[in-house]
Amino acid sequence: MSVMYGLGHKEAFYSATIHNSSIDGLYLVGDKAIDDGDTCRIIIEKSSEALSCPPEFKLCYATVKRCSLVAEAIEGRLFGIGVQLDGWCRSLESPEINKIFFHCDACENEIISCDIRKIDGPLFLCPNCHQRLQEIPDGPLKESFLRCLLGNVI
Repeated sequence: MSVMYGLGHKEAFYSATIHNSSIDGLYLVGDKAIDDGDTCRIIIEKSSEALSCPPEFKLCYATVKRCSLVAEAIEGRLFGIGVQLDGWCRSLESPEINKIFFHCDACENEIISCDIRKIDGPLFLCPNCHQRLQEIPDGPLKESFLRCLLGNVI
């Protein structure tokens, strides 16, 4: 699927192709590199069931997690870019951003996607629960806690 992406709040956009997507992320191959950690905007030209974007939303705000040269140019494009989706917007002019929220698997509080702490496996934690988990020493107690959380998620 073809998209356009822009760096920060600049008006310049570059073409890209989405190669993979999840509920809160995209992998696209584009023409211009972006630094890891930068924010970008992605214009979705057509709605797709593969994206978690509601059909009326056309602009996505995202944080770059990884950008690197691809081994071989794909359709003339050189950079593989992995982004975490932060929110959706109806258009470039719209000031209202619909942020993407998830629930912490431990405390079930609603948290914005950019604050999620993912640990090995399918668990997503809020910053507080992640910190508490890191403070538990490795051993049977920590393993039991993780097993219990995983059982609740699955």
